[in-house]
Amino acid sequence: MKKKYVLSALFLLTMSIGALPENSKAASEEDNVNGVSNVDIDYMENKEYYDGLAKQRDLEIAEREKQEQKQGLARASAYYTIPVTYNKQAYSNFCGPAAGRQALSFHKEKSKSKDSLPTQDNFGVTIGTLPNKGGTQSTNLRNGLNQYKNVYGFSSNPYIVGNLTDSANPANTFISRITDSLKNQKTAPILLTETEWIEQYKGTNYRHYVTISGYNESGQTLRVVDPNHHTEFTGTGTYWTSIGKATDNTTTGKGISKATYKADGANPAMIW
Repeated sequence: MKKKYVLSALFLLTMSIGALPENSKAASEEDNVNGVSNVDIDYMENKEYYDGLAKQRDLEIAEREKQEQKQGLARASAYYTIPVTYNKQAYSNFCGPAAGRQALSFHKEKSKSKDSLPTQDNFGVTIGTLPNKGGTQSTNLRNGLNQYKNVYGFSSNPYIVGNLTDSANPANTFISRITDSLKNQKTAPILLTETEWIEQYKGTNYRHYVTISGYNESGQTLRVVDPNHHTEFTGTGTYWTSIGKATDNTTTGKGISKATYKADGANPAMIW
């Protein structure tokens, strides 16, 4: 860590427990039980840089959508899927490494690379997540994925991180990022979620990374590849779930866009 960042890093670590969202557990418990860090130090120290990357990509997506509308290629009744191989997380805190390995499986399949995927343990080391020790930070996950951009042929569209709460229209931003990625087969988006808002979890809450492999406009659903080892919620690990409304403020409204919006904060909720 660079010297100029030491004080700010210590401040963030000191303040993280006191600054958690209302529906989150204490940071130490969260990191060990759910495998997700509440504070991404790299993101917070370099927020302007990361947000700038997200803003630029959002503008590029908006321009593509504008051109498609002019050509009569609007998103109505769209249905997109990409091949993503399910990985059940190997440890209680390994949703990040497992979701990352799932995303890499798409790029391996698309590129037809003969190079093997990293194991969950090896990828965990790459992103700084060790078995049953602490949680994943989204920028580390992003950086770990991008280490394979030349191996699996996605160097022209590396992963970036982004949040939703700063967006003028979170619902539209969420869908645009997902559909652009899937339709053009650029990335396999990874979402950080609060699972209590995902129908399959029946109110049980984890801060949890999942990988997205499909979009159904007519059904308003996303296909989720969910590495959670609690398979009583996830079944075979791949399921379609309601998108819902990101900014829904009711206590009963469900949807994965809401689950992502609720998880957003000092650890970015979208990696795409």
